[in-house]
Formats: sequence, C-alpha cells, structure tokens
Amino acid sequence: MKCEENIELEVMDMLKKYAKAYADKDIDAMVDLFIDDPNIVAIGTGTDEWVHGCEELREGFKRDFSQADNIQVKFEKVTIQYAGNVAWLSALMTMYAVISGKEVLLSGRLSMVLENKGDKWLFAHLHFSLPANQQEVGHSFPEWIIS
Repeated sequence: MKCEENIELEVMDMLKKYAKAYADKDIDAMVDLFIDDPNIVAIGTGTDEWVHGCEELREGFKRDFSQADNIQVKFEKVTIQYAGNVAWLSALMTMYAVISGKEVLLSGRLSMVLENKGDKWLFAHLHFSLPANQQEVGHSFPEWIIS
C-alpha cells in the first residue's frame, strides 16, 4: 500500500493533468483521465449536463471546447481522502474562459471520485456545480422558496 502522501500527490497530479487537458482542449487526453466504464457519471452546471458513459463524456467535453476559448482551470481548498483503491476529493474550482468574445469567470464546487486501476489513478465520477446566487449567506434555502 502506498503512503498517504504519495496518494495525495498522485491525485493532485491528476487535477493538474485535468487542467492542462482542458486548457489544451485535448479531448483524447481528457477522456483518458477517466475510467472506461459505461456507468461513469459526470454532472455539470447545465440542466442537461448529466453524462453517462465515455461517449457522452467525450461529447460533453467537445461541447465545452466548442463554446469557449482560452480556458484555464484552477483549484483551491482541495481535500483528498482515500480507502483502498478509491480516492475522493472536493475543491473550489474556478474556470476562466472567453465565451462569445467575453471573459467569463465561473467559481464553483467540485467533487470527484478516483479509482486506482493497475497502479494508475483515473476519475470515476465528477460533479461541478455553481452556488445558488439567489440564496443569501446564512440561509439554507433560496428566498423565493420561502416567499
């Protein structure tokens, strides 16, 4: 069994690879970071971004790349835990991009699950969400629900 520090470094390395492949708009590199499983799920911020399987994952990244330029992804407050051959992380993820000629900043929340396959970590699940802007700090529910 690898030591905890090595696992955390390897998982952080996967995040760096993810950010680089995104910035390079490299579809193959992106998909290669994920397990080859028809049951894989990736959830994005759009109501239709609930992806199942590698082919839908590939199409989702193609869609992202076709709609944005100069994409940069940064991670903060990364927490990593693991048990056996499974690791999971949570982080704040900021995505900088140019969309339709406008600079855009998306600050969201990321959770991912990784599986170690043959001494190589691969993503098995991804969920990126944006906070509900209409929900005030200190409130558990948006105001429009309470009204």
